[in-house]
Amino acid sequence: MYICLENNLKTVLMKNALFFCLTLLLLFASCKEERRLAIEGSWRMVYGDWMASDSATYPAKIQGSQIKTWTKEYFTFVGEFKRGDDAIEAAYGGGTYTLIGKRYTENAVYQYTKAYLDNEIRILLEIKGDTLIQRWPATTEWKLPKRHCMEKYVRLR
Repeated sequence: MYICLENNLKTVLMKNALFFCLTLLLLFASCKEERRLAIEGSWRMVYGDWMASDSATYPAKIQGSQIKTWTKEYFTFVGEFKRGDDAIEAAYGGGTYTLIGKRYTENAVYQYTKAYLDNEIRILLEIKGDTLIQRWPATTEWKLPKRHCMEKYVRLR
């Protein structure tokens, strides 16, 4: 009888150990971290040169700030700028985007500059460490005109 109990105990312990190992394996497999795109997160504007629109530069001639955030599918930005005449301009927008290599397109769903609504904006984008630079408007061949806009952002931690 003692041998029979010992064999049953070994069987129960082996089954429990096997169940425990399988549970651990499933737990580790389900905790796999989803890979994030380099662009995902929030970025603070540190420089802007809008030569294509009005030859104004930030922060030299324009004061204020702007934050831009990307998720896996969406972008949004919000900011406020003051020009020399003390007029304050709110800057905001958001929508969907695609990024293939350095070719980035924005499709604004809402935007303070109505000309950008319902238009696909082609932007050349590069990320170097914690710095993101975007230049636009790119042509359908992904070339920039001599006079183009540029914004530089640093990643917020």
